[in-house]
Amino acid sequence: MTNGTGWRSRLLGEYWFANLPADLQDALLAAARQRRVTPGKLLFAKGDAPCGLYALVEGAVRMGTAEEQRRAAPTEVVRPPYWFGEVSLFDGLPRLLDAYSMQQSIFLHISQPVIDALLAQHPEYKSAFAALLSHKIGLSLPNRQTLQGLPDRARVAWRILLLGEGYGVLSNARRVLTLDDIQAGVSVGLSRQALVEVLQDLQRRKIIRLDPDLIEVLDVDKLRKVAQVAQARTSA
Repeated sequence: MTNGTGWRSRLLGEYWFANLPADLQDALLAAARQRRVTPGKLLFAKGDAPCGLYALVEGAVRMGTAEEQRRAAPTEVVRPPYWFGEVSLFDGLPRLLDAYSMQQSIFLHISQPVIDALLAQHPEYKSAFAALLSHKIGLSLPNRQTLQGLPDRARVAWRILLLGEGYGVLSNARRVLTLDDIQAGVSVGLSRQALVEVLQDLQRRKIIRLDPDLIEVLDVDKLRKVAQVAQARTSA
């Protein structure tokens, strides 16, 4: 098992990594451990504790529960390099999806303890990981204090975007969530009844469809507009 330094030229072809500060690039490459994964083998499973950041450098990967895999439409082809796994850096919650190799694949893995130590030593690096997640969501990620000060509807919209879009094309943009998924976010901070009332409002706006325990996202663009209240608050 080797580190990631031999993959620098490949990774520099990806926008996020190419635009990182040189010292952060060096730190990630030195900390990364190469993993060769056979088809069908899990990288992590739903319910696993946060386990760090991954880069796909060869092959293909897919994310989703077993049931979602059976129902899902064909995903867009992901061309390496592709970074994923950063959602747990922000919510600190167990993995919500299974991630498995679709082909004979090579990944670089930076473990959670290594990332935690890196961020403790260089807290300014967190903005770089936020930029990776923001690119997938399509909005700049506000800090937790800003997020907690938003109206209930905007906070819930952010949580749905984080879960539904934060996995990017790897999961073909996750569109079905549970109430427990949404309520688990510390930043939401709503009772079950209050959360349901917000979701019912989003349903009336035809942004989501609400079943007894499931939420299906119908209009991501409208959901982003609801969350964009955070943009104004952040820049004020």
